[in-house]
Amino acid sequence: MNKVFEKNINALKDSNLREKLLNYEYKEKPVLAATNGYNIQYQGRYLHSEENPLAESQIIINNSKNIVDNIHIVYGLGLGYLFQLAVRDAKDAVLLYEPNLDILYNAFTLVDFTNELSKNNVFVFTNFDKLLDFIANSTKRNTTVEILSLPSYREMYKDVFDDQTKKLELAFGSVLLDYEYKRKRLFNTTLTAIKNLPQLLHELPVNCYEDLYSGETAIIVSAGPTLGENIELLKKYQDNVTIFSVGTAVKTLAKNGIKPDYLCIIESYDCSKQVEGVDLSDVTLISEPYTHKNIHALNTKTKLLHISANMPISQFFADIANINNYGYLAQGTVSFMAINTAVKMGFSKIILVGQDLAYIDGQCYSKDSVYEDLICQYNSDINKYEITAKDIKKYADATFPNRKEDEKIPAAEKRLQYLNSKLYFVKGIDGKSIPTEAGYASFIRHISNYAKQLENIELINTSMKGALIEGFENKPLEDVIKECTNKKKLIPNQQYTYNKELIVSNLNITLTNLKKCLEICNECGKYASRLSMDYKRNKVIDKDKLLRIRHLIEEYTKLNNYNNKESLLFKFVTAPEEMELNDSLSRVKDYNEKTTPKVIQSLKDYYEKTNPRAAYTIATLEDSIKEIEGEK
Repeated sequence: MNKVFEKNINALKDSNLREKLLNYEYKEKPVLAATNGYNIQYQGRYLHSEENPLAESQIIINNSKNIVDNIHIVYGLGLGYLFQLAVRDAKDAVLLYEPNLDILYNAFTLVDFTNELSKNNVFVFTNFDKLLDFIANSTKRNTTVEILSLPSYREMYKDVFDDQTKKLELAFGSVLLDYEYKRKRLFNTTLTAIKNLPQLLHELPVNCYEDLYSGETAIIVSAGPTLGENIELLKKYQDNVTIFSVGTAVKTLAKNGIKPDYLCIIESYDCSKQVEGVDLSDVTLISEPYTHKNIHALNTKTKLLHISANMPISQFFADIANINNYGYLAQGTVSFMAINTAVKMGFSKIILVGQDLAYIDGQCYSKDSVYEDLICQYNSDINKYEITAKDIKKYADATFPNRKEDEKIPAAEKRLQYLNSKLYFVKGIDGKSIPTEAGYASFIRHISNYAKQLENIELINTSMKGALIEGFENKPLEDVIKECTNKKKLIPNQQYTYNKELIVSNLNITLTNLKKCLEICNECGKYASRLSMDYKRNKVIDKDKLLRIRHLIEEYTKLNNYNNKESLLFKFVTAPEEMELNDSLSRVKDYNEKTTPKVIQSLKDYYEKTNPRAAYTIATLEDSIKEIEGEK
């Protein structure tokens, strides 16, 4: 075995890649060449500049950001010039992606990369999906990403390069959306679910309908612009299929005489305007434990609970109610929840209607949708696409029904600014780029990955103008709905009864644990205040102060240990403070005159801010327990 190759192989962190390279045989061996420096020729193309390979890579590095929290993805190894420079200067992680094993194997036999490969911040990938997974699981809230690539690789992989770079951006975007959810919404969704607890015990888990619809066809209706093009077909064949409607589409259906079988809403904010004025007395509602109380209070035929295993507070409810929710997923979007519900109910064919996931012909939503006034058009004054509302007051009333009148329009304008900041472009069914929002773009990846896991289910997308969703066959609705015959009259199992004694017992245990967490916060808050005053009086960094800082960090670590189920609810309601302190502590390399007072202040802020959140959650939980006990 080549000694250079052996050293590189032994330095690899990925044992599977190590094994793959040890047994690899060339498909086409690259040729080492000299062109004003060593170069590689592969498939008739030089991988580096013929004028100056090293200078070419140096220019790329000079034009990149080299700061903490900025990850560099090096797309393509070649002979390693760019990779080695990126690692040499890196202040954060460097991820090497080499899609061609011929090139990777060859470089490993020629260049000693052990210095780079042995670093803790350097990782090598040959599988693009593994690279995406790594990003999703390791990115921090403030992380940014840059993709560094040689012109030769962009040319060699031109069929997939743009698509893969967009997917990489989306992977980072998904992580940031998750952080945003934890920072801005997790506390409110947790409180909403706790307040909903008494009502939830009157709603059936979707599990009661599991596999009920084997062999049947489901249509998932969303409020994309192309919904209007398919309304007449839906109306004509509505008795032949089971229709799931998301909240934003139900008014369009109602106006056209179409009554869905299931209405799906998961929003934790009050979105009851979506269904205002619609008769839902013969419709079954499907919602999440954290869905706003006004939705749970709707007058519907039946209410079902989709209890997502990947939504923190929904999983909490499953645990305290002893419900098996394995495989129930939401990914934060109602369309995903509707598709997942149809899968769990056993439908053999699932058809998407109005699932454009993009802004089509200037429209953001379908006609008659609650958000029909939103448009996306190219603004020549600013040379880019822009989302606006045709009637800002109407949009504000629909989006913020509970705000004071003088607050609605400013809130709506701020919402439009946010949507424009998240404007994104994805590949359409026709292969062209079309505008959408970052949330939709992220959803495309989630639903495509989910579709690839499904077996024996026919998945069809009827939006012939929207975003391409891999895993779904693209067909016009007219071609598929004619094949559907009359749907069966099915009788679901509605005999499910919650064990209220068990639930109350589990809630009381949770309440006791929350009170212990609050007690720790109180004690540590006082402890941190005394430490802060001591440091201000005597600005000496001695062993005593370091031990006291260590004590506060250890208590924080115990409270936020993912394996500590006793503090799980506490983690949910204090997630923003946890993230803030994590960011602060991660930047401290040593304790000196600048960092020490910042650490003390960050710890003091954490305990003082988490105290009222925990106290309010305790009071809310106590009220719900009393209400449940009153019904027993």
